[in-house]
Amino acid sequence: MDEIELGSSQRVLVAVMNDPRDLEVARDKGWYRIPLKRAPGRVAADYLAFYQTKAFGDEGWAINYYAPTRRYRLVTRAELLPEEADHPRAAEPYYKVEIGPLQRLPRSIPSRRLRRITFIPTTLERLLRAEEINDLWDRDPREEKLWQAFKREGIEAERQYELEEGVVQHLVDFAIFCQEGQVAVVCEGELAGESVKVIRERQASDYGLAACGWTVLRLDRQQLSRDVPGCLAAVREAVSRCGGL
Repeated sequence: MDEIELGSSQRVLVAVMNDPRDLEVARDKGWYRIPLKRAPGRVAADYLAFYQTKAFGDEGWAINYYAPTRRYRLVTRAELLPEEADHPRAAEPYYKVEIGPLQRLPRSIPSRRLRRITFIPTTLERLLRAEEINDLWDRDPREEKLWQAFKREGIEAERQYELEEGVVQHLVDFAIFCQEGQVAVVCEGELAGESVKVIRERQASDYGLAACGWTVLRLDRQQLSRDVPGCLAAVREAVSRCGGL
């Protein structure tokens, strides 16, 4: 394994791996594919890490491997997999990410709730230090303070969690699952460069989510800067109203 300085801010893209065959290709042929139409806004990274799903058995629902990136190419699926030239998506464009040798992480990074994840942009430092999936998100420092407070207080939350109100999908900063409902914590105020559709404004969707058992709690980023204990108390109160953790 290459020697890595733990303070490194090198960029990592965590990508999903659904099929053991893809792990074999990454290990034996040195590349990974990302459909262009499902690619994140920022694909380039110094390393790829792989979130393995239930298809991997005991290694599933966790990140176990990562690899340095070498080159990015845009090719068709047929060029990647010529033995499947008659596939319905054969002509669709894919990123072919050429990678170096697979490296096993010092410890597995599990998903506590076995959640569906597509891509997570993070840093190498976070990847090497993470104890679970939610430690990976590289977000606003004020939001990070709240996450660290949750960990100290034993409040189990899922970060950047996708939830559904009917056929509409939303993304909330934190989701907390309680005995008698769920709490969605939203950090108000846009982040620089934010492009995903998230719940940010008080709107009718709050009531729809309430009907599905969600309590929406909104925290201003200025509040998070000034008063993390006060924000934590508000979260505890919402959790208590939902029957506790």
